[in-house]
Amino acid sequence: MTAERSAPLTLQVEPSTKDPSRYRWIIWDRDHVVWQSCYSLASEDEARTEGRAALQEAAALLRDSC
Repeated sequence: MTAERSAPLTLQVEPSTKDPSRYRWIIWDRDHVVWQSCYSLASEDEARTEGRAALQEAAALLRDSC
């Protein structure tokens, strides 16, 4: 499992609960899930890449809403 921050959001990449050979990403705002992948991805790198794009989008939405 890996995690990255884009204050106050955190990106977490972890193995899928249904198939541990696949991965998913989750974006957290402290202890609340803000956004997560709808499907598992073939590799941790692929999940991290898609998760980073979603993290940037979520951070922009959060920034623009203030």
